[in-house]
Amino acid sequence: MQGADREGRLRRIAWGELALVTALAALALAYLIDARSVSLSVNNLLLVQPTAILVLVLWAVIAAGCLRRGADAAPAAAGDRAGRLRTLAMVAAFGLFILALERIGYDVAMALFVAAGLFVGGERRPLWLVLFPLAFAAAVILGFRALIPYPFPTAVL
Repeated sequence: MQGADREGRLRRIAWGELALVTALAALALAYLIDARSVSLSVNNLLLVQPTAILVLVLWAVIAAGCLRRGADAAPAAAGDRAGRLRTLAMVAAFGLFILALERIGYDVAMALFVAAGLFVGGERRPLWLVLFPLAFAAAVILGFRALIPYPFPTAVL
């Protein structure tokens, strides 16, 4: 009886999701180790180390969820037509965001991408669709300018 219970728990683990996030965390850790082996200077590790630490923390949270929740608790809406269309819309918006970064500026492209993400995610209040993307883009651009000594194109900021 005890062996069957253990086997049932092992089957309920979301192995595919766990393997994916573990592989991504391993890549982030390998990249961090490689970057630290090259140089420990702040300029070398400014974005790499905090990002790798964030990835590892997120891995721990997601892995714990994979172990507790299991594969049978996957959301049913993920396979439906509306869910697929939302996913495709976000992929298209991200592609346009990447293409627009250099052409229209990081600030405008980021504000438009965040607005598109909010809209696709279901936000319909006009005030939120205007103010949040503008505030988010301004905070990110000004934060990047404070941290990164390299110029990047912007249209407004």
